[in-house]
Amino acid sequence: MVFTDDGRQFVAWSLGSNVGNFIAHVGIGIGSATVLATDSTLVTEKNRTAITGSPDFSTSLKVNFQADFNSVQMSGLKLTEFGLFNVASGTGFAGSVWQREGFGSVTFDGTNELQILSTLEVLPSGA
Repeated sequence: MVFTDDGRQFVAWSLGSNVGNFIAHVGIGIGSATVLATDSTLVTEKNRTAITGSPDFSTSLKVNFQADFNSVQMSGLKLTEFGLFNVASGTGFAGSVWQREGFGSVTFDGTNELQILSTLEVLPSGA
């Protein structure tokens, strides 16, 4: 079976649409663990916010999400992970992380803001 270009584009649009389940929030955390396909949460989530504006579909087969966190939200955090979610809060399937990224720590001292830009690409079959 081949996953067609039109099918892949529809999936990209669906990830950021407002019909059914869709990515609408970005969470940030301070946990550290290897990122796995089986992850359903951030290790230690500290905050979650709605995406800023609308998803960007300007590149074929991709969708870009942006979230902005202010200096009050970031104050005192030693950030090590973020993820994309379909709900404002919760656990289980309705609140599972759809994409998780871990990285070396970044410390925020109350004067810094954070903007996260995340791009998801729908790949062809077998890629």
